[in-house]
Amino acid sequence: MPDTEDEDRIEIDDEEAFDHEVQMALVRQVPLGLIFARIVVVSGMSFAAAGAIFCLIGAIWVPALVCAGVTVLFLFLMFFIERGAEARSHAPAPSPKG
Repeated sequence: MPDTEDEDRIEIDDEEAFDHEVQMALVRQVPLGLIFARIVVVSGMSFAAAGAIFCLIGAIWVPALVCAGVTVLFLFLMFFIERGAEARSHAPAPSPKG
């Protein structure tokens, strides 16, 4: 009898492994360019915000305003990139010609 229980357990484990592989295959792949753009935008926004803060602490008003403006520019760029990625992910897949 123990052999049958082990075989049943192995079949269940195989089914779970297969389900996990199917779920992993269904995960949406993010293009490398989008990942690079996200990294650049977030890094640029953080450096610009840090520059604005440092300039404000030092009472250097004009560069602080410029850095704050660049931070807002990067913020809008981030929304633009994410909205484009969202639209691209919902676009229908091209049909194969044949």
